[in-house]
Amino acid sequence: MQEKQHCCSDEEVLLFALLGGALMWLGGCGGSGNSSLQADLALTSADENDMAARLRSLYTPLFDRARPMAEERVTASVPFNIQIETGAGTEILSFQLVRNRAANYPHLRVWRPKTGEHANFVFGGSLTSGITLRLTDDNGQALRKNGQLLEFSLFDTRRRSRAPQDWIVPGIKIAALAFLVWLGAIITRGVAAAVGFVAFNLMVLGLLAVAAGITLPILRWFIDTSGLDWTSVKRFIEQTLEMLIALLHEVIDWLTRQ
Repeated sequence: MQEKQHCCSDEEVLLFALLGGALMWLGGCGGSGNSSLQADLALTSADENDMAARLRSLYTPLFDRARPMAEERVTASVPFNIQIETGAGTEILSFQLVRNRAANYPHLRVWRPKTGEHANFVFGGSLTSGITLRLTDDNGQALRKNGQLLEFSLFDTRRRSRAPQDWIVPGIKIAALAFLVWLGAIITRGVAAAVGFVAFNLMVLGLLAVAAGITLPILRWFIDTSGLDWTSVKRFIEQTLEMLIALLHEVIDWLTRQ
């Protein structure tokens, strides 16, 4: 009886905190509130060692945002704000896992306060044609940039590799390419690689949070085939500095060839 009179359960407190974070995030869309956004992570192309060190410490904050999405009624995670370097100075991108009309499973929604633009990063394709990464508006309509449809091939579903790095590394490359095209020439390739690293790992963690309940065939196949789990993603994010720097180089070199 005493417990029923208590203000809130731990689950309710978490839900209220998430909803509060979402409201604060939406409140910034008006323009004047954008300057109040605080960066959770600052990325610069000036120092690869520093950038890699920052990426290496990401697992816990990303995990903390992804895990509550396992609760179906939670429709938005606490935002994760990333400060990036551009040709016109610094700006912030706001990352959030959401369920909305673009997709009913947790997926990445990125908001660019400077312009008001947003993009949902959702999975497309099929088991016969392969998995794609699509950038859409909040209604699920694919975005275009300079006439280019923002849909990119992620994985050939005919390949059955169970090594997590065989899934995450290509995913980071494609996420980096998507950001490079969506944001345009303002973003450098080094920053694009790092942003792609954050984006794809958060997307994977969001899927893992609801893995047991996924019914969409292509995502069910991805979870069952990839060999990914919380531990393997943690191990990947927390690689040694040398490995992360090598990965950044690999993604930057790949982007240069695109």
